[in-house]
Amino acid sequence: MSITGDLEKRIWNDIALYGWHVIKVQEDEYGPSLVHSIGFTHSFKHPEVLVIGLDIEAAHLLINRLGDAIRDGLELQSGQFYSNLIESVDCYFTSVEAANYDEYAGYAKQFYGENNFSLLQCIYPTLSNVYPWQTEWPEQLKQQPILGPTPSASQGEVRQIARMSEPRLGENG
Repeated sequence: MSITGDLEKRIWNDIALYGWHVIKVQEDEYGPSLVHSIGFTHSFKHPEVLVIGLDIEAAHLLINRLGDAIRDGLELQSGQFYSNLIESVDCYFTSVEAANYDEYAGYAKQFYGENNFSLLQCIYPTLSNVYPWQTEWPEQLKQQPILGPTPSASQGEVRQIARMSEPRLGENG
């Protein structure tokens, strides 16, 4: 995987127009789909965002929605739940360790020159708000590896949730 001249031009054009570019990688025999931003750090001094295993078009919309909110001042924090992102579920954000950048954000690593950026993973639950670290997580849904810390067991079901004011993805079209 490398950033070619044409891709690099597209990335820079998108960053100039929108503030970020979205990289989409289809699921294949090597792993689940992944979608991540390039440009949040450059444009907004904000960590890039990675979504693994979600339908790539839904993940693309999610990254764009987050980009709009970040441009408007939202600062996503590791270890926090956020609502109003996807359907009626709360997404959890965790810091991704740099050791995972090659496999999950190689294009961003090339763009920034090694590990000169931060990366947050957006972890989404089932529609019943069951998360991959919970025992109730369906066995057949293994497509979302967790690349950072998860809430401690001591937090139990008590969570502080940051709310976004706009409609969720999937509502009104």
